[in-house]
Amino acid sequence: MFGKIIYYDKETIKDYKSIITGQRVLEIEEYDVTNDNGINADLKFVSGGAKSTKAYKARIQESALYECAEFEKMLVGRDDYFDFTVSADYDIATVPSRSIVKMDGSLSIPEEFDLLKVIDLFKPWLMNSDEMLDMEETSRMAIQTFLGSAQATKIPLIFECEGGLLCTKLLQNNLLIDYEELTELEDDVTILARITSNIVDKNKAFYDPLKDFIKLNRMMRKSLGQRDEGLQPIIVDSAYRVIEILAMYR
Repeated sequence: MFGKIIYYDKETIKDYKSIITGQRVLEIEEYDVTNDNGINADLKFVSGGAKSTKAYKARIQESALYECAEFEKMLVGRDDYFDFTVSADYDIATVPSRSIVKMDGSLSIPEEFDLLKVIDLFKPWLMNSDEMLDMEETSRMAIQTFLGSAQATKIPLIFECEGGLLCTKLLQNNLLIDYEELTELEDDVTILARITSNIVDKNKAFYDPLKDFIKLNRMMRKSLGQRDEGLQPIIVDSAYRVIEILAMYR
């Protein structure tokens, strides 16, 4: 597998490796390496029959692509793994929940999320702007409370594959490219993902800004009533399944 990893959930994959092997995964930071190659130019003073021994420490260089390929090899042959890139016999609608799938397809990020990214970017300025300071204390405290916990760390993503539609929320910390670069990607993307739901009705939102961005509890969300534009739940045009992306590359 030669490609470029653009998203990698290292901690989850590490946990799944432990389950497959039945033992904890050891993170080796460096090796003690001994090399016994006989006499060389650096040791001319040693007698001809002697051997030289070199010892040095080598630090492990992390490679998400290597780790992902290693994980995929561990999945091959398991009943809960479905590789759509090598077999056309699978149907995404019937794959059991909690199974892992590998598939090619195209991705898109809903345009509604763009406003939330802008708010997240300018939040520090908004919180300390002159307009905010000139407000009545009650109004200022309400807005500061409302925006204080707002973080665009969960990115809504729609993945279109042959035979179905998949929806997910990427975690910003697992992205290995800039968000702007992610928005420009469309076709020829491969994902490794866990199925986390059955078929979901198209009218059910898979991303709610008041829960995934501002993080209000259910009672507060209900008490707001009619929402302003930009805070509406994000829905899709057809039934879908929810996934948890473990890795994504192109």
